[in-house]
Parts: sequence; C-alpha cells; structure tokens
Amino acid sequence: MSANSGGTTSVFGGTLIRATDGAWVWSDGTPEPRVTGLSASHHYNFRCRNSGGTTMVEVLLSIAHREKDTLGWVLDGVENGRYPQAASGDHTGPLVMTDDEPSSRMRIDPGEDPLLGSEPIFHERAIPRVALVPIDEWQAWASVAPYGATWDRHEEADILAIARRLGWTG
Repeated sequence: MSANSGGTTSVFGGTLIRATDGAWVWSDGTPEPRVTGLSASHHYNFRCRNSGGTTMVEVLLSIAHREKDTLGWVLDGVENGRYPQAASGDHTGPLVMTDDEPSSRMRIDPGEDPLLGSEPIFHERAIPRVALVPIDEWQAWASVAPYGATWDRHEEADILAIARRLGWTG
C-alpha cells in the first residue's frame, strides 16, 4: 500500500503524498487532513532489550537486508560500527531474571537443552542476528518515515474516489 524511500511516503500509486511537514496532500496539491501516517515502529514491531541502561531495538538483519530501501540506514550503521550486532533475545529458552533484563530468555546455544544440561536438542533454525539500534534513534526515524497511511473507515469511499480521479487504478 505504501512506498517509503528516503523519507518520502506515498499511497495509491503516488496520488497521495506525505509532505515534509507530515501533512498528506493529493498529487494535485489539495491537502487531505483525513489521512494520518502509520508508524514504521508498529509495522516492524521489533523486540526491544535493555543494555547498559539503554533500550535497544533488535532490528532483524534478515529484514533489514530484504527491505534495504526502508532500513538501509540500519545496515549502514552496522557497517560503520555505529550499531552492534548480536543474537536476538527472542528465541526459545526459559525466562530468567537478571539485573539487565528482569524478564528475558536464557541464552541457549544450538545443541544445548537448558532443562537437561548439555544434551543435544533439535533447533530448526539458528538464532537470528540483529542490529541493536538505540530506541531514541529508532523512534526519531519512525516519526519522519511513516510506513503508510490510515483514515477513518467512513471516509474511505470518498478517499478512494479522489485517488481514482487522480489516476490510481487499484
């Protein structure tokens, strides 16, 4: 439904565009106050962890690579050493209490069974790799790069009619 490249978001084949001030306008320049942006944070919904008193967003590297147009800035941060890489904390293992993360999953390596010691267990997949992005940076990016648009359902017929009049064929 949306295209997000370099902070520009549009829907309906470019007939509805998010302006730099955050307002939505039609391609003919008419403002559309009934439309608001969908947060990229809600679309991606990555796990967060606390590290040294800082909340970090676990951006899955596989998704960042797949969606380079949107998340390329995270990959650049990893490449430049700004964002460290780690194994995701969102994997199987019993909940444990620690000083850093009061409710986190125990780190288990492939082949270990946390309930039986070091007896092998079957893991279908490796624990995914993530980039650790400070939540303040993630939220700053998400606030200027919405993932798409939303509106009240009772406004939809009128909004779709305007998009079609401006050339959208969906």
